[in-house]
Parts: sequence; C-alpha cells; structure tokens
Amino acid sequence: MASKIEANILQPIDPRAIERSEKPMERKNAAAMKVAKSYEALFVNQLVTAMRKTVTKGGMVPESNAERVFQSMLDSEYSQKMADTQQLGLANMIYDHLVKQHGGK
Repeated sequence: MASKIEANILQPIDPRAIERSEKPMERKNAAAMKVAKSYEALFVNQLVTAMRKTVTKGGMVPESNAERVFQSMLDSEYSQKMADTQQLGLANMIYDHLVKQHGGK
C-alpha cells in the first residue's frame, strides 16, 4: 500500500486532468478565447525571439537567409505549442479581461 502511494506522489501532475476533474468553466465567447490564445502565442513568440538574439552566433558555417527564415518559422511553431499548453495562464487572464470589458458579448 505504501509503495502505491509513493508511486502516485512521484508521478507528474497533469494540469489538464485537474481541469477535467473540476467543474468546467463555461466559455460563452469562443472567439474571445481564440483571440486570447493568439495573443499569448504572439507574446511567447516575442520572448523566444528576444532570447534567440542573446545567443552568440558563430561557427564554421555562416548563417544563411534560409536558416534564419526556418528558425523564425520554428520559433513561431514553438510559441504556438507553448501557448496551447496554457501553462503561462496569460490567455485565461486576457479572456477574463475581455469578457469583463465587453460583458460576455
């Protein structure tokens, strides 16, 4: 019995499981949530871009334009995936603010 409890303690907590276990929040305005998630992705993309600029460039092969374009696209995709996890909570705060400001319309 003790080993079963210890095993459960060591497992990582899935935030989506917590959300499913609680009473689901009613999202009356799906468009507002979509905008909030998009803004969070944009914010995370700006963070990733700023962090990328701090990395020193160098090496044997100079960076090409194609590599810069690919890196930008990859950063955008990473940002979208990070925003989809909703770990920052920024999208929820933006959504709540939008609903409060516009009365859920």
